[in-house]
Amino acid sequence: MKKLFLYLILFCLNAKAQDNKKSVFTLLPAMGLNFCQIHGDSYSGFDKLGLFFGTSVNARLNKKMSLEFGFYFSQKGARHNSNPENGDFSFYRVNLNYLDLPILFKYQINSTYFVTAGPSFAYLFSYNENIDNTDMTGTYYFNKNEFGVNFGLGKIVKEKFYVEIRASNSIIPIRDYGIIANKIIFPNPIATFFNKGLYNNIISLIVSYKLDFNSKNGN
Repeated sequence: MKKLFLYLILFCLNAKAQDNKKSVFTLLPAMGLNFCQIHGDSYSGFDKLGLFFGTSVNARLNKKMSLEFGFYFSQKGARHNSNPENGDFSFYRVNLNYLDLPILFKYQINSTYFVTAGPSFAYLFSYNENIDNTDMTGTYYFNKNEFGVNFGLGKIVKEKFYVEIRASNSIIPIRDYGIIANKIIFPNPIATFFNKGLYNNIISLIVSYKLDFNSKNGN
């Protein structure tokens, strides 16, 4: 992991040296909302809201491409409310608090729209879980580390304001099903890969602001 960051930094510095006026480093403070669900918990729907805020460093490689290194607080999880009118008395809520570190490739489609894609690493530093109005925090184990993939579509609203819709999905379980469940054979390899436990599914609405510390003349 340290070598990867070192290679990325050296690559960005090399791009900056080759195109000093156009390849610049900028800071992008951001905040937004996560619409959350957990794949594999028997419930469906992005019914839990979570906070998302932090900052990223953008390293521009050329006029259209750049890399972003993010450092965010991100709330994930799931929620299911009871519905007595339909005979559903179950209640479930889990709130997962992560330190999220994505590395995203950003491509500027035109003067208005851009796309982002890349992996992320997240560390779970706290959580709480409630099942049928009973505090179950600490009863069932959640994995501390999460690895995910991210895909986003964004728009430049004004010169320095950006809005992005980003989808994020775990690629390893945040909680394992266990040995017996992992022996179940599914009809295709994709289903087999994503049915070994619980996975975060997140849709984020993110607003960011560009802070450019370079002078106008590129010095």
